[in-house]
Amino acid sequence: MDNQAISGMKTELISIHKMEQGVFELRLINPDKQPKEITLKELKTILQKIGQSLADSACKSLFLIVEGAFIDGDLKQMLQARKDVSFLKLLQDIEKLIAKILKVEKVTSVFYDQPATGFIASLLLLFGNRVAVGSKAKFGFPNIQVGVLPGQAVVFNLLHIVKLEKAVDLLRTGKLYTVSELAQIGVISDHLQSWEEMPAWLERETKKARPQGSRLHQVIQAKGMEEVLENLPKNSLYHDFLLSVLYNATHIFGEAFIHQEQLSYYSLLTAKETIARIRTFHYGIAAAKQLAEESETPFEVKKVAVIGAGMMGGGIAYEAARAGMNVVLKDVDLASAERGKSYSERVSSKLIQLGKMKQEDKPKLLERILATEQVEDLDGSDIIVEAVFEDKSLKAAVVKESQDFLKMNGVFASNTTSLPISGLAKQFDDASRFIGLHFFSPVDRMALVEVIKGKSTSQETLQKALNFVGKLQKTPIVVNDGPAFFTSRIFFNYLLEGITMLLEGISMERIEAGARHAGFAVGPLAVLDEISLPLMVHVYEQLPEMNHSQKRVYNYLQELVEEGRLGRKVGKGFYDYPEGGTKTYWTDPELEILDVQIADKDIQDRLLAVVALDSFRCLEEGVLEQPIDGDIGSVLGIGYPAHTGGVISYIDGIGLQEFVALCDKFSQYGDEWEVPDYLRELKDQQYTFYDCFESNWPLADS
Repeated sequence: MDNQAISGMKTELISIHKMEQGVFELRLINPDKQPKEITLKELKTILQKIGQSLADSACKSLFLIVEGAFIDGDLKQMLQARKDVSFLKLLQDIEKLIAKILKVEKVTSVFYDQPATGFIASLLLLFGNRVAVGSKAKFGFPNIQVGVLPGQAVVFNLLHIVKLEKAVDLLRTGKLYTVSELAQIGVISDHLQSWEEMPAWLERETKKARPQGSRLHQVIQAKGMEEVLENLPKNSLYHDFLLSVLYNATHIFGEAFIHQEQLSYYSLLTAKETIARIRTFHYGIAAAKQLAEESETPFEVKKVAVIGAGMMGGGIAYEAARAGMNVVLKDVDLASAERGKSYSERVSSKLIQLGKMKQEDKPKLLERILATEQVEDLDGSDIIVEAVFEDKSLKAAVVKESQDFLKMNGVFASNTTSLPISGLAKQFDDASRFIGLHFFSPVDRMALVEVIKGKSTSQETLQKALNFVGKLQKTPIVVNDGPAFFTSRIFFNYLLEGITMLLEGISMERIEAGARHAGFAVGPLAVLDEISLPLMVHVYEQLPEMNHSQKRVYNYLQELVEEGRLGRKVGKGFYDYPEGGTKTYWTDPELEILDVQIADKDIQDRLLAVVALDSFRCLEEGVLEQPIDGDIGSVLGIGYPAHTGGVISYIDGIGLQEFVALCDKFSQYGDEWEVPDYLRELKDQQYTFYDCFESNWPLADS
């Protein structure tokens, strides 16, 4: 046996074995349970060994075994390395090695048994045959979700291996594909149940397999490419780069294509937008989850009480039961409580249909939820979460009625959209054990929980609340008390600006389209119809005071409510909802459409900037303690465009000079555009909220 260890790596990780009849076996093995990181330098070394083996005149065919779990090296380290001139040289070396491998006319196969992502996935695409072993052998490029183009000739190889639309799906979603999905779209050539089947497969298939052939001399079939390019989203830098790379496929091929793809990979990797997305979605969310999972105060939660069995309360009850906790779901009568419990039944049934829950787990989950109208059933609760209607008096009554049934070391949490926690805590005997937990609807699908500290909330209570959120596998952000806290407050500004533009004479169609083109999933007027106009009126009435812009919007909403235009539930709001038909725009005859319209970009900028501006105010006022909480809260909580990295990253992305100039430009439209003096000071200092992944907040002298 002729084993050769790859230089600089463990002998047992990479080896080459020259077998009989000119067959070369390469092994890339990780025996540990924890995934092994593969850096770009290590990828280069692996490619060198594959290339050297294929170039050996004794080699007639080659197969690679990838056994165990591997992941890409730390993104932070790679982004720091990008500043070194040798980084681009490394990418160019990898590009040449890939081209060298693709030129070889020999039979090549690769076998793998764990999820292949990033560099390992790109490695698999170089082989003529890709064979999955077992049920865990998934495939995909999850870093796409943080705006990183795969690179390493992934686009080039995918366009040669699978149909165009399937390749684009792989490059747009960043999802991990299962074995059956991979077989269906043609990423894998075969699927083995176990490693024991590999020798027979090699004996059978290698003999009849055709040499891989040189993809470098094959023109990519660009049929349908024009339609694909037209339908690609155009509101993020990632999609701009992907569109550019795909366009290259229509007129260049071979090594020139791979070179352009690698340059695009490098350019996107070093872009501000990519860094912002990685900071928020990769490191920020991971740190937030860790904050909940590694709480300093372990909190054993055996019994959870949820008061209010509406959609929100029913969702919280489901999540707690799913996490293995016993839940008491209380409402004013048993029928209402049972309706709340039925939400868990519907969600469970849906998950079973999708293959995400076992049939036998459903009755166990439902048994953990007790629907009741009896307040005494709350007795002995470790945590009580009230989720009743957004009304100060009602919530105060609920707190008074239920607090005696909480354990002495328990936590009382209010799920409220906007009512100050410190005010609600006055009804509780021990305000230090009172906290806000703002869940988002639908609770079973929304990852974020806004944890709100009242003026008297103790550190121990905060830690217990975070521990509870961690048990629910949610992502927390911690904010300080204030009217509407953070997420609701900035969300109300999004809605306010939408209505403000409508009142100015901008058509509803342009406002909603502008929101979508800016990257919001849903326009502000459609959102208002979903939450209902009366509820928005009620929210405004709960605020301590309203500025002129808010009063103007509040008065208009009241008029619509009086006319019976309440929102989607009644079939008419800002849209009309014909029974059995598609919703249509409604034109208010009382509003005049402007003869001279503002630019589409101004509509988009207003929706983005108005939310970001108030987010800065939250930071300055201390509602937010760190910029990253604002970024996470905005993208996960209100659907702020993900490509920005979040509200504070958006400001950094365009720069304070341009941001303040935008706000000043829009100051004619209302109070919401007033720029704080402190933000102007920061602009003059050429301040940035982040230095790559590190926060610059708070300032040393602040």
